[in-house]
Amino acid sequence: MSHSAQTERIEGMTDASGGLGPVVAVDIGATTTRVALVHVAGPAAEVRARERFPTEAARGFEDFAGRLDALVRSVAAGASPVAVGVCTAGPVDPATGEYRFPPNLPGWHGRSLRPGLEASLGLPVAVGHDATVAALAETRFGHRRGARDLVYLTVSTGIGAGIVSGGRAVTGHAGGAGEAGHLIVNPGGAACGAGCPGCLEGAASGAALAAEAARRIEAGDRTALVRGARAEDVVRAAEQGDPLADAIMREAIGHLGAGIASLLALLDPEAVIVGGGVARGLEPRWAEVLEAVEARALPRYRGGAPVEPTTLGDDASLLGAAVIALEAARGAHA
Repeated sequence: MSHSAQTERIEGMTDASGGLGPVVAVDIGATTTRVALVHVAGPAAEVRARERFPTEAARGFEDFAGRLDALVRSVAAGASPVAVGVCTAGPVDPATGEYRFPPNLPGWHGRSLRPGLEASLGLPVAVGHDATVAALAETRFGHRRGARDLVYLTVSTGIGAGIVSGGRAVTGHAGGAGEAGHLIVNPGGAACGAGCPGCLEGAASGAALAAEAARRIEAGDRTALVRGARAEDVVRAAEQGDPLADAIMREAIGHLGAGIASLLALLDPEAVIVGGGVARGLEPRWAEVLEAVEARALPRYRGGAPVEPTTLGDDASLLGAAVIALEAARGAHA
């Protein structure tokens, strides 16, 4: 599609609020990839036409790119979107969309989805780190709407952070800012997928919960968990009173508290918003999470650390992808 055709489409999709038309939002996680059509009107957003498929990064980058292209086309059919926003587990360079040794997307280093999607769809494509764009979404649509200094911490298969400072996303020299999963919280402890021993991701992520369960089951600890237990199995077993699963969760919460306390000390945000699949499983134990943070935090945070679960749920990253897609559409229209 030519630039003039893109301009005509953008002008034709102006909605009643004076904003641009719908965008396609893509959220690439280590386990699952989601695609949706998002309509943004001022401070409100509506997510429609949700679809998902297993990421299965080990099948290869080209295989994934082909499956993603097909699903984006399906979601966009008949909707005339003005741009595509892709948020992804990283590290990823937002300027080029190139992956930088992503531990949970093996074999994708140096590859970028952006050129292929732009050529195939004829639309501007923006790429961002999943936690970074989720942080932007929180400042636009979440409980802390309007916040100028905020951290979004995603606790899922891996762990990462998005940082907004002075109202702008902090991406670092090459898009690598926000890798909070590699803060050292457990010296001498297990390594993450990137090989960082003792880091937060190696101690409190979904992958870490599953790995610790496997280690203890192999060591003969008594538990209702079976070999091959996933993170969600550990969370569920802990809720049902399994002592081993509960011990694993308590240890992970302690390490998570150390990581969040470090972020508070380093960045002094208005709030740390916590999301992701594992974080969702922690909501019934939120008082324990806050206690773990405050026990390790600077004195000013004891008795009132600004740490909150996201109110946007799983939509935080999709809404963030929509935000950067609209920015790309405006750039193409300028």
